[in-house]
Amino acid sequence: MKTDKFKIAIIGRANTGKSTLFNRLSESRHALISSIPHTTRDRKYAPIEWQGVSFDLIDTGGVELINRNEISEEIKKQAEFALQEANLILLMTDAKVGIVPEDRLLAKFIRKNTKPVILVANKADNKKLRQEAEVFKKLAFEDMIKVSAINGTGTGDLLDLVSAKLKKLPAKKSTSQPTDELKIAIVGKPNTGKSSLINGFLQEDRVIVSPVAFTTRESIDIPFEYQGHNFVFIDTAGLRKKRKVAASLEKAGATQSRQSIKRADIVILMTDVFQKLSAQDKMISAEIQDSAASIIILANKWDLIKDKEEKTINKFIKYYQTYFPFLSWAPIVFVSALNKKGLKQILELILKIKEERQKLITENALSKFLKVAIKKNSPKGKADRSVNRGAVKKRRPYIYHLKQEKTNPPVFSIKTDGKINLDDKYLKYLEKSLRQKFGFMATPLKIIVKK
Repeated sequence: MKTDKFKIAIIGRANTGKSTLFNRLSESRHALISSIPHTTRDRKYAPIEWQGVSFDLIDTGGVELINRNEISEEIKKQAEFALQEANLILLMTDAKVGIVPEDRLLAKFIRKNTKPVILVANKADNKKLRQEAEVFKKLAFEDMIKVSAINGTGTGDLLDLVSAKLKKLPAKKSTSQPTDELKIAIVGKPNTGKSSLINGFLQEDRVIVSPVAFTTRESIDIPFEYQGHNFVFIDTAGLRKKRKVAASLEKAGATQSRQSIKRADIVILMTDVFQKLSAQDKMISAEIQDSAASIIILANKWDLIKDKEEKTINKFIKYYQTYFPFLSWAPIVFVSALNKKGLKQILELILKIKEERQKLITENALSKFLKVAIKKNSPKGKADRSVNRGAVKKRRPYIYHLKQEKTNPPVFSIKTDGKINLDDKYLKYLEKSLRQKFGFMATPLKIIVKK
């Protein structure tokens, strides 16, 4: 999804408080906060409006120019992307530590972009530290401000300075946030290809991909436009068994992943065709079922399966349906996220599911459906033990109305005479019959019994 808003990138070495400032300025808790270096790895965006100026704030990972490894190189690339698209840069430093060689290299690195820079001396929590922060003037940037992101001191002045500098730049068209965004969370065990799928959709290295487990540490919201429809893809941290999750940072990432499931309209459950489905996959699928999200099951790395034929696909489909019998209504798509095979099929499927979630069935059509369903299979009630005989009597409840209460996702209500409770199996029968008659592909259905 294209936007004409200004963009402000927060750049700095590790543990200078970039994510804390990001959360403070955006008045959110989107970014994970930790003393562990490289907690933030991918770019995160948050919309901000201040003194009539709208802009997107970009959080980035700690840039390392001296001691490098595979992950730090990828983080640097992400920061470079942010620098390229930013109109203004906030160079974060640590007032408690003072100037270190990494700060000097970063200052030189940022000057190559020839964009306006505000040097932010963070952690200036008291008068002494604010005085000591004067040392950062040696980095020779025109604008410098002292703040404490942890308690908010100076952040209002920082926003004032940001808005003043943006007003001097060529005006940007105002853009309103779309109201029809479809949120799509991509979840699964570690290393199933979630980030590769995101990059495949966007046709760019938007998030870091690595064979190292837990490379993605936090949920990232990424806007995307397809055929005039606005999506927000949510890349999430891999979910492992809770007893295997020891580090507090991984726990926080897992919590964000579960929150992403709850706020999503559609959840893509990523699996690896070379890994056997496990109890963890069932746990994840159960969490999706507890939400109101539609479900797509992805069998990733399909390109690596040799001698593929129709029998092979049917064998895998049967395997998935046997393992997830409660998700028989969820489509199974075979893809290669790394090679971008099958991705258009997923996008088309998402648009179809959007229609299915918003489908509204008339009362007349439901009345006809109910008559046919009852004729095929009479309503059954729960067993009722007679006090006089001590025997079990099965009485039949009476259903006299079926109505759709809401859409997105669809919710139906059944009115009964209230004397006998409907058997749970009969409700399952009605749900299955509704799907056979009206579709609702990949979408959860809820039936409420009203007496």
